[in-house]
Amino acid sequence: MKIAAFDMDGTVYIDHAIAPETVQAIKDWRAAGNLAVSATGKSIDSVRRALEPFGVDMDYHVLYNGTVITDADYQVLYEHHLDAEIVNEVAAHLEGTPGLNLYCTTLDGADGIVTQGIPESSNAFIQCPRVVSRAELEDEKVVLLSAYMPDNQPLQNQIIPWINERYDVSTSLNTGFFDMMPPGHTNGTGLTWLLEHLGLPRAEVELFTFGDSFNDLPMHELADASFTFPHAHPDVQARAHHVVADVPAGLRLARAGLSASGGD
Repeated sequence: MKIAAFDMDGTVYIDHAIAPETVQAIKDWRAAGNLAVSATGKSIDSVRRALEPFGVDMDYHVLYNGTVITDADYQVLYEHHLDAEIVNEVAAHLEGTPGLNLYCTTLDGADGIVTQGIPESSNAFIQCPRVVSRAELEDEKVVLLSAYMPDNQPLQNQIIPWINERYDVSTSLNTGFFDMMPPGHTNGTGLTWLLEHLGLPRAEVELFTFGDSFNDLPMHELADASFTFPHAHPDVQARAHHVVADVPAGLRLARAGLSASGGD
């Protein structure tokens, strides 16, 4: 069994679109009897907004950085939530911080924006967020919090240690977003759970992963062959097996039986 796991932003979904060549490559991959899985920090709503307009189907979805797993129809197979006390304490601390937007994602509905310290137009990744007040946040079952601090290293150096030193959460930094998840969750743990759920011994699966950012590294570490791209951070490129032009190029190599040691 061959499985390809795809990050979304910067991998499959680029500049609010999916290239026709990528759409066809994923269709061909699945038509050959292989599984396709989205593996991303995006929410259910956000992934559907990215994939459905372009007619892209996946067999499973590992979402919110491994915190929620669904089938092809977005029926939840596994879910976990952030502790409500942590959510509200973080929101209170970050409220009104200049240069920072705080987003929350839940199982249902559009992603929410809790506090806004930079123009929403500067964020190309979360589309049409709903405004969530602090009072409304107390009633939400939040899966993931994300502090958006683009191109602001001093603020990241202030906020990230404050979170990590106080709370038992898993975290990931990519494309200006500092994601906070329930402890022990990554895209890698999500894929591992999915394989166990499907009754597929790891030794019987050829796993190919595609991703361009730091939150993709845990799944890259699991892969028989991992793929990233020329625009990825040099540290991500160094930890992937292969740097390819795009998803179709990587899938052609995966279908040909490329291994971790194979040539690009």
